[in-house]
Order: sequence, then C-alpha cells, then structure tokens
Amino acid sequence: MKERLLLVLMTVMLCYTNLSHADYIFHSNNTNSCEHISGSWAGKGQAYNWILGSCKYHGSGTVSIPDKDGNFAITVSAYKDSGSSLCPNHSAKQLHGVCINGEVTIHTEFGNLLGTFSEHEGNAQGTLYVAPGIDAKIEIQFQRTE
Repeated sequence: MKERLLLVLMTVMLCYTNLSHADYIFHSNNTNSCEHISGSWAGKGQAYNWILGSCKYHGSGTVSIPDKDGNFAITVSAYKDSGSSLCPNHSAKQLHGVCINGEVTIHTEFGNLLGTFSEHEGNAQGTLYVAPGIDAKIEIQFQRTE
C-alpha cells in the first residue's frame, strides 16, 4: 500500500512536472514502514486549479527496495482521464526518494504532497506550484497491486 501511495503520488506529480516544482512527502501509519514501500502500486488522483479546473488521472508505478540509508528509485506512469487540454495527457518518469522513520520524500523539481499509507493502500494531498502565483491542489488514492 505504501508503494501504491508513492506511485499514485508520483503519477499525479509527473503529470504536472511541466507546470510546477517540488518535493513530495508521505507519512506512514507504521513506524517500520520503509521496509514495505517497495513493489507495484496503482491508483487515481485529481488536480484542481481555478484556471484549469479539475484534471483526473489514473496511473501506476514501481518503487525499489530502499538501501540502508532509505534511498529508493521510483518509476511512474500517469494517464489523464478527464480535464483541461492544458493538463498533460500522459507522463512517465523515473524519480528518486528517501524513506526515514516512515516518512517518505520523493525528490522532484515540482511541489509537495503529504500523505498516509499502510501496507495495502494510501492517500496523499498537497499543492503543486504550476506557475508563479498559480497553484494546483492535488488529491491521490492508491492501492498495492502485488
């Protein structure tokens, strides 16, 4: 579930990478959660901005096993289901992150997302900055696919 949260978040984040910059932060309900983040995740998400309206996405991704320092890699792919033509139709990215004491940070150049996750599911929300003075509210739900 932790992996799915990361993948779904990454998917939504990747969809907005051309519009915003940030790091993504996820929190786990389990103090030993770093050992459970690896694997395959899938989910759906939504981005809302007063200019763009609402853009909905589905996606999936894979999180590698964290090393001894908590560093891991993420491969994510997201597809737009509905929304403005200004929102990307598809995005695929390879990203890196770190998990320390159950807190996961995904390193990108676009926005922050905060979330909770368990072994099988999760959610995240936050704001991505799409342009100077313009932000998009992001909400994501995901599940483990393994």
